[in-house]
Amino acid sequence: MELPEAGKIIYEDNIPSIASDTGRIKEIRKHIQSGATYVIKSGIPRENLSRIREYLVQIGRGSLPNYHRIEKGCPNFHRINRWDERAYVKGCFHQFVFFPWNQDAFTLFELFKPVFQLKNLLSDLPADRFLDIEPEDGCTSRLAFQFYPRGGGALNRHMDPVDRHQLTVPVMLMSEKGKDFHQGGLYIETTDKKRILFDDIGNYGDIVFFNAQIIHGVDPIDPDDELNWSTFQGRWMALFAVNKLSEATDIPDSVDLAGKK
Repeated sequence: MELPEAGKIIYEDNIPSIASDTGRIKEIRKHIQSGATYVIKSGIPRENLSRIREYLVQIGRGSLPNYHRIEKGCPNFHRINRWDERAYVKGCFHQFVFFPWNQDAFTLFELFKPVFQLKNLLSDLPADRFLDIEPEDGCTSRLAFQFYPRGGGALNRHMDPVDRHQLTVPVMLMSEKGKDFHQGGLYIETTDKKRILFDDIGNYGDIVFFNAQIIHGVDPIDPDDELNWSTFQGRWMALFAVNKLSEATDIPDSVDLAGKK
């Protein structure tokens, strides 16, 4: 897939001002369709995001990890993925998953509603699409916090589906490179096979919007360190996804490109 603007990075400061401007939405959509990536400040105070991180660490240390299929009414859950062969995209991370039909201590879907709304508008959908407690068109919004431990936390290079449900899968940076970790991080590949690492050019709380079919992944986090899941030292991010329900079959899955050039 050749996208003429792959590798172009555009910085913006304000999600609400973009969401309220139809002309800017069309312009940004066109750029993302062509491969450009937007880095937008979330406006959420860092201390709020840090409290969420602390809450997730408590959950990770205080309860057993498990997995649930994405079905209407399924519970929020957390799981450890250690290069699980059953996964569409192989990786090494600890994931904390939330759905709009469940309540939580931080009312997370209300807090991050502007991000999901902008994601929808850029996908040429109504702002509140997939945010109701009832799934729509075989899909639901899903908020996933992902922790990549020092010692090799990573995610294979892959592409996510662009279909009727989404154009972009925004990602929020929730760590500080040089403090929380030192090597690796979220990247996209340009058409000339170069990698742009967003943890090198973005800040804690920034949200990255890119075309979901651009090849991307997470380079290993401090791979020479000892891997220790319980310390929760490493890299955090939040993923604002729209996923098909487990019984839906007409939307493609993510494609793992490990080993493919």
